[in-house]
Parts: sequence; structure tokens; C-alpha cells
Amino acid sequence: MAVVYLCGLPGSGKSTIGALLAELRSQPFYDLDTLIVERAGMNIPAIFHALGEEKFRDFESVSLVQAASRGDSVIALGGGALERIDNRDVISASGLMVYLEAPLELLAARTLADTSRPLLDPNHSLQERITALNFLLMRRREFFDEAPLSFPTTDPDPKQTALAIFEAIDGLV
Repeated sequence: MAVVYLCGLPGSGKSTIGALLAELRSQPFYDLDTLIVERAGMNIPAIFHALGEEKFRDFESVSLVQAASRGDSVIALGGGALERIDNRDVISASGLMVYLEAPLELLAARTLADTSRPLLDPNHSLQERITALNFLLMRRREFFDEAPLSFPTTDPDPKQTALAIFEAIDGLV
């Protein structure tokens, strides 16, 4: 057994599916964004506003190392965690990365009312949100492509997706 890391764009279901997968594996679940908020003592938009994205990424890296060191678990990565090579090294050394994907239109709809995502302007229209998500996808595609497994998260029942991942990784981690 090892750590299962879930990566993907905002709205792909990392937190929801991660918690369900951890339950199926009888392991702890860590949401990197939650760990960052606990470490910083402020919410993610506040971190970005007060300290900037670079400091947020520093919190993210420290939180990732901390979570990975806890052993067998499921970790939902923040969307940008893969942009740092040190983070990718931690992930590849300690577990298996699974990419969660969905059409940009669906991701935009899922995140439209969410104001906690600083890289997605809460005042954007659906089409502007799609454009912003496409920009993030282009920036992160090469990292997502490194994941040995990928799963669509279009099923309206995230339990089905978690079960599919659980079955696919059996024997791999």
C-alpha cells in the first residue's frame, strides 16, 4: 500500500472522490487545501490576497511533504501542486497519481458559484470560467499526462467513480 494522489482541475472532484476512495481503502484522507488553510491560519483567497501565490505554493509544498510522510492515505492535491518539481518528486517517490478529468464546461458549471478559488474570478460568466479553466489546463496538461491512471468524473454519482478507481488501483499500491 502507498499514498494515492488525486490531481485535476478545480471542480474535477478531488476532494469528494478522495474522501470516498479513502473510505473504501480504510485509510485517512487529506485534502491539501484544508492542510494549507490550517497551516496558514487563513482561507485560500486570503492567503493569495495577503501573501501572494508564491507563498501559497510554499505552504502547499510543506503540507504535501507532511501529508505524504503520514504513510498510506489518499491525498487530494491542489490544482497547482504539480507545477513544482519538488512536489512531483515527493509524489512519484511515495505513491500513485490518478488524474481526474471532466469537460471544461462541466468543471465551469461545478465551480461557478464557488468563491474560494482565487485563480477563478467569481465574477466571471460561465464562458469566461471555461476560458480560465482552459488556460489552467494548458499550463498543467503535461503534469496531468504523467499520471499513470486517469478517470472521467462525469458520472453524477461520485461513489461510482471512487469505486472504479478503487478497483483499478487494487494491487498497484
